[in-house]
Amino acid sequence: MSTELLEKTQCTHCGEPCDEEIISTEEAHFCCHGCQTVYELLNESGLGSFYKIDQENPGISMRKVKQASQFSHLDDPQVMQPLLDFNDGKTARVTLRLPQIHCSSCIYLLENLHKLDSGVKSAEVFFDRREAAITFNIEALPLSGLAALLSRIGYEPDLSLDHLSKKKQRATNRPQLLKIGIAGFAFGNIMLFSLPEYLAGPGGIDAQFLKLFGGLNIILALPVFLYSALDFYKPALASIRQRQWSMDIAISLGIMAMFFRSLYEILSGMGVGYMDSFAMLVFFLLVGRLFQQKTYESLSFDRDFKSYFPLSVIRITEKGDEESVAATRIEADDKILIRNGELVPADAILLDEDAWLDYSFVTGESEPVHMQKGALVYAGGRNVKTAARFKTVKAVSSSYLTRLWNSETFRKPKPKGLHSTSGRFSRYFSPAILGVASLAAAYWLFFGEVGLALNAFTAVLIIACPCAIALSAPFTLGWATKILGKNKIYLKNSEVTEQFAAVTSVVFDKTGTLTHRDQAHVRFAGRNLDPDENRLLLSALHENTHPLGRAVYQHLQSEIREPMRELLLKPDHYREESGKGVEVVFGDKTIRIGSAVWVGVPKDTEADALASRVYISFDGIVPGYFELQNQYRSGMNELIGNLRSRLSDSVFLLSGDNDQEKRNLLPVFGSEDRLRFRQSPHDKLAFVDGLKAGQQEVLMIGDGLNDAGALRSSTVGISLAEDTSSFTPASDVIMEAGSLSLLDRVLAFSRSAITIIYISFGISILYNIIGLSYAVTGTLSPLICAIIMPISSISVILFTTLATHWVARKNQLKTT
Repeated sequence: MSTELLEKTQCTHCGEPCDEEIISTEEAHFCCHGCQTVYELLNESGLGSFYKIDQENPGISMRKVKQASQFSHLDDPQVMQPLLDFNDGKTARVTLRLPQIHCSSCIYLLENLHKLDSGVKSAEVFFDRREAAITFNIEALPLSGLAALLSRIGYEPDLSLDHLSKKKQRATNRPQLLKIGIAGFAFGNIMLFSLPEYLAGPGGIDAQFLKLFGGLNIILALPVFLYSALDFYKPALASIRQRQWSMDIAISLGIMAMFFRSLYEILSGMGVGYMDSFAMLVFFLLVGRLFQQKTYESLSFDRDFKSYFPLSVIRITEKGDEESVAATRIEADDKILIRNGELVPADAILLDEDAWLDYSFVTGESEPVHMQKGALVYAGGRNVKTAARFKTVKAVSSSYLTRLWNSETFRKPKPKGLHSTSGRFSRYFSPAILGVASLAAAYWLFFGEVGLALNAFTAVLIIACPCAIALSAPFTLGWATKILGKNKIYLKNSEVTEQFAAVTSVVFDKTGTLTHRDQAHVRFAGRNLDPDENRLLLSALHENTHPLGRAVYQHLQSEIREPMRELLLKPDHYREESGKGVEVVFGDKTIRIGSAVWVGVPKDTEADALASRVYISFDGIVPGYFELQNQYRSGMNELIGNLRSRLSDSVFLLSGDNDQEKRNLLPVFGSEDRLRFRQSPHDKLAFVDGLKAGQQEVLMIGDGLNDAGALRSSTVGISLAEDTSSFTPASDVIMEAGSLSLLDRVLAFSRSAITIIYISFGISILYNIIGLSYAVTGTLSPLICAIIMPISSISVILFTTLATHWVARKNQLKTT
């Protein structure tokens, strides 16, 4: 086959020229057998649409792909261990850096990896970091096999030493900075070579100098046109192939119009053109995009703020005492105690004989895993049996826990909102602007004004910019997320602000939400407990994280003078029934703690109760109960009153306790219909679903685990954090208990943030109307257009930044 044919033939898979060999089938051509194999594999697996997403070069060339044997070292435990995020011997999770990720086709292929190998369970791509988090069956597909699979389809993992040591990977902006540098260099020098004509006056400059400076300008502008502007051409071409209009199409047409117009003027001897304006336009566009990217990265929710994930962990001191510390203060080699229902915040070694862990937070599968002493336990596992001691091998990674929190497993359906609005606007913007530019050019050509026609066509394409529309929502919501974080209210992602603004009903849990968890007045009603019973009861409650259980535990702790580490016993069995109570076994002794029905007391016994009660039984015998007088958080009456005024009285209370607090709460909530007592977790879920069925947008705020179903079903679920690691991924927000009184201000702030977005939409539309009205006249200089265009985006960024901070201060929220 001739060399000419080889050079003209492009590989169907990777798009590269078949310059060495050509392998042809009836429907495709390939540059190597590797590309042919991947093409056939994708089509056989039902992934043929991979090639329709980016038709230019969706795949990666397979000519230099490593063989599977070259990854065999990854199965060495010493090499594999630092790489894996999780491994229970059956299911494993790994986050790999894949530098070859470059387009939407890559995301499509990698997130459908399970269709290529059944050993892969799921894959999630983080495009901005060029990473993929993959969960796989390590028995069926070892890590070496996964790496070989990725390599076989063109995504060889970056397994450098930096990655093995888990050093933070920073995406390089070197190509982008190079393009900016070239455009800036060309802009400055072209401006210098254009000055003689600008300063020459009506007579102009000599023809030989005109040709010289014009030629130099063309030479300087070519790299800008062919290289620096590629970031606009590529997405524009991709949009055209997908038959979708984007802002890059209008920008690319504007760039091309200015370049070819200037080229025409220089070659025809009419002048030195507008190459300086062309280079300046590309320079400012690139700088604007870099600024936007850097600002958005700084606002990204997946960040390593030390204040993030406000959960506490019990750390065991060198003396053996227990202290509650923020999870982010845990370092390697710390000893920690994880009670029933709490998360292991960092990779750790199990110090006790055994433990049962639920890794659904990591893998999405809720089957508990039995771990033996000395086993490595991964971050994100939840203890589902008795309390266990661990020794951490890593510090807590907030960003890793955040990624787990945002996993597809726990993601709610995305509501249509601002993002879809701005997307629709941007989609129709480009064809509309192209139509206006064409009509303006046709109008002036009809009157024989060729110069004005070119001016109008170029000016319209350059000055019209939907960037401000595209930037309004992410910048405003990003700032809102950051400001709420300063107030110790942590959102799962920036879209939660939009959901906050839509709230029409608020549902409160009572115990541990409206009331303090550690300030209840506790008294025991019943016969005196002997020291052994007190010790058993204290040991049983040490395992518990329920607010009432913690209150009783602290009461007993204050009455016993001996060191806790000498008193506490290790239970043989621990079982908790959400909404009912716990059963704890010590040898031949069985203790039940919880509601009256749970310990075998008739339900109507609590009818005359004046406070919350926690009943206890030893081997079926009930010696009495603890009565807890609730201490409500300060500011709750004012908060609920403000919410009732804002939401037309659609504020409710759900409580698993008896109704002894009804007379205290009735004046606050205003109606018995808004108070529900003795509510099981199922009852709470049904109530939230009932509100949603009535077209209400529900905000549910609770203690986490006991309200997990209702939190997940609600529009916005808030898990209140106070001295606990009982976190549920079903929640959208983690709020520190001290910030609960800010809830009404948060709702007002969120609604104002959405208003800011719509105002910035209006500013952008007004800018385009004014700009276009001048541009179609053909009298607007391309230089002015090039300056005005980035100013519109910068003005929107400044407006959203200043307005969001002003609204936050107006609502008395911290901004620094």
